[in-house]
Parts: sequence; C-alpha cells; structure tokens
Amino acid sequence: MTYPYQEITAPLLPRNGPATICKEPRILVPSFDLRSFSAILRRESYRKFWIGFAISATGDAITSVALAWIVLERTHSAAALGELFVLLTAPVILGGFLAGWLLDRYDRRKVMIADNLIRGIGIFSIPVLNWLGLLTLNWIFGVATLYGLLFMISLAGGPSILPDLVHESELATANSMETLGYTVSGVAGAPLAGVLIGIVGGPNVLVVDAACYGIFIAALLSIRVNRPAFAEDKPGDKIRLLAGFQLLGSSSVLLSTTLMFMMFNVGSGLQNVWLPIFVTQGLGGGAALYGLLLGALAAGSAVGALIGGSYTGRVPTGTLICASQVLSGCALVLLLVRPDSWVALVSLGLLGAASAPLTIWAQTLRMKLIPTALRGRAFALLRTLMQGATPAGSAAGGLIIPVAGLATTIGLTAGVMSAPGAVGYVIPNLRNATGGAEKDSLVVDKQQLPVDVGQTEGDGSPPANRAG
Repeated sequence: MTYPYQEITAPLLPRNGPATICKEPRILVPSFDLRSFSAILRRESYRKFWIGFAISATGDAITSVALAWIVLERTHSAAALGELFVLLTAPVILGGFLAGWLLDRYDRRKVMIADNLIRGIGIFSIPVLNWLGLLTLNWIFGVATLYGLLFMISLAGGPSILPDLVHESELATANSMETLGYTVSGVAGAPLAGVLIGIVGGPNVLVVDAACYGIFIAALLSIRVNRPAFAEDKPGDKIRLLAGFQLLGSSSVLLSTTLMFMMFNVGSGLQNVWLPIFVTQGLGGGAALYGLLLGALAAGSAVGALIGGSYTGRVPTGTLICASQVLSGCALVLLLVRPDSWVALVSLGLLGAASAPLTIWAQTLRMKLIPTALRGRAFALLRTLMQGATPAGSAAGGLIIPVAGLATTIGLTAGVMSAPGAVGYVIPNLRNATGGAEKDSLVVDKQQLPVDVGQTEGDGSPPANRAG
C-alpha cells in the first residue's frame, strides 16, 4: 500500500524527570511511487492502447519530417515548405470542433479507428502514386490538409477514452504515460525518419507511418472499456456543438488553466523562433548544438513526466500547476544570466522537467471535471485553443526579434511562460483544486451536470471555495 506521505518519528529524552521515551511530532515527507507505472501497464486494455498510441505518435513524427523532405526535394522552395506546414496545422482548428462533435455523438473508439484508417490510407497513397509515377505536389498538399483536418480526433480521443480504461486513482499516471509517449516518439521519430529517408527515399518512408496507423487500429479493436462511453446520453439526444464552450465558461479551473497554457504555448512559439538564432549568434554553435539542446529539453520532459505521474503528496494539484508554470519560465532566465552552452543545456533541461507535469496534472483535473458525455467536445476545444497559441507565438517572434533583439525576446518568453502561473495562484478555486470526490454542478445548456471538483478537508467536509 502506498501512503501519500511517510511518517518519520524519533525518540526524545526529556531534560528532567524519568527517562521515558516520548514521540516526536510527525514530520511529513512527500513521497513518490514509481510502481504506479508498472501497475497501470498490467491493465491489458490500457497497455494495448498505450503501445498503439506511442507507435502511432512515432509514425506522426516520421510523416512530418518525410513530407517536408519530399516537398523540399521537389520544389527547392521555402514558400512551398511554408504552405505545407500551414496545411498540416491550420485545418486542425476547424477539424477540432468536428472532432469533438463526432467523439461525443458516436462510439469514441470507432471514431478513432475511422480516423486512423482514413489518414493511413491517405498517407499510404503517396508512396503508391510515387511508384506509379503519378504523384503531384497538389496531391501531397491535399493529403496534408486531410491529415490536419482529422488530426484532432485522436489527439482529443485519447484523453476522452482514457478514464474508461483505468481507475480514477491512476489518471495522473495515465496522463504521465501519454506525455512520455509523445516525448519518446518525438525524440525517436525524427532521427529515424532522417535515417530511413537516406536509405529508401522520402515517399517510401511513409509506408512506415501507414503501418503505424494499422498497429493503432489493431490496438483499438482489441481493447475493452469499463463502462459504456455514453452512459449519460439518451438515444436521439441532440449533441450541441457549443456545449464545450459553455462548460469552459462555467468552470474557473478549466478556464484559468486553458488561458494559462495558451500563454505558455505562446512562449513556446516564441522559443521556436529564437532558439536556433540564439544557438548561432549567442553560442556560436550549429545544427549539432541545436539538436543537443532539443535533446536536453526532451530528456528533461521525460524526467518531469516521471515526477508528475509518481508524485503522491498532499499539495493541491492546482498549486502544483501554478508553481510548475512559474518555474518553467524562470528556467529560461539562466540564458540571460550566462549565455553558455552548458548553461543552455541545464536551462532547457529544467524547462522540460518543470513544464512536463503541467499537462499531466491539468489533464487529470480535467478528466474529473468534464462529464463523460462532454469529453469529446471539451477536450477537442481545449486542445484546439492551446495548440493554436503556438503558431501565434511563432508569428510574433518573427516580428519582435528584429525590433527588440534576442535578449529581450528571451526575457519576454520567460515572462509570458511564468507570469500566468503566478496569476493562477491568486485564483482560490484553482489554487485549492485537487479533483477530489466532492461534487459540484456546471451549467451546460441550462442543465445541471454533476462534476468532481475542488478538494475536501481532512474530515471530508467541502471547502469554502469550489472549483467551477
């Protein structure tokens, strides 16, 4: 059995009186339990889902690199490359709303299977047409558009279906595993794509991603959920597209964390622009150092994911989120104090370690806050809003750096990342939120929906401030 805190006692000898043994007041030491990772992987359905998801995410990373290489080889045009990435990302915003509606209207597992089947066929069509000598740039752009349009289905489908695969007490670990899956796939996928492109060529590499889609489909077909995906829905109920917005507006925890993470992603977008410039101009390095720094960021994220998934202390989850976001921005200040390669490695490693638990802890809260019938629309909306903030930051970075300079932009990034965490701590509902067993009601379409929010006091009584 795992206890959230370890009790440490020590014998004390009183100065006067008989030599009796007294117990020192208990010292509470926060503990971590890494056994939760092995325990959750013993759940067969979850294990199959996670393996399939991780393999599919690796395939996505391979596709991103391969498509860029194919377009660059065919056009030698930066404009065409820019158009490709616009088509890969912009449709996500429109597709996000469609994805949420589909995930709440139909069986989520079947919707994810259909998504992976359609995208897998689209990706596989590129090497097939290349073998036949019929591949055109417009076809590649069309597949990229389809990819972006459907991408949010699986991105939002994962957290929508996870609570049906694990116990509520395992949600933080499950979310940590998701972060680890994305981290590992990002680190492994891009280098693997580079190696394979050199051996078999860009179009043929996409066969690997098509196979990854097939593996994820097989995993989805084999899993079993603990309860019906739509326990709160009645046949024929109207699925309202705006219900996700209503839910977001009725919960201070959901709204504040979403705005905080949007600002953090604006900072990430800024960082995407200034980091390679900082490597060349500030550190005098090249592509090797740039890759090394990205590796440090990924390694830090892996460590942070383990911390976020294994922490079993009593500090409210909302407080942990605020503190982690503040620390994330502060990690970048080291670059201003001493612009050195080793300091940069430490800085980005700390940034990864501090920021990785953000998604884990916030998503755990969301899974307890969002009613089952609204998971698809809610997660699609939240992830669409947060994903859309990153390109906005990148666009701003391109305008700010020439005017304000590199150092100022790095300082601005640190502030944009950390300040929302400090502001969030001022909000009592967020600061005290743990997603415990207490019930509250969120108003959606003028209906009261019971949701797990907030925290309970030591005696089980509800706190004065409720989240949402």
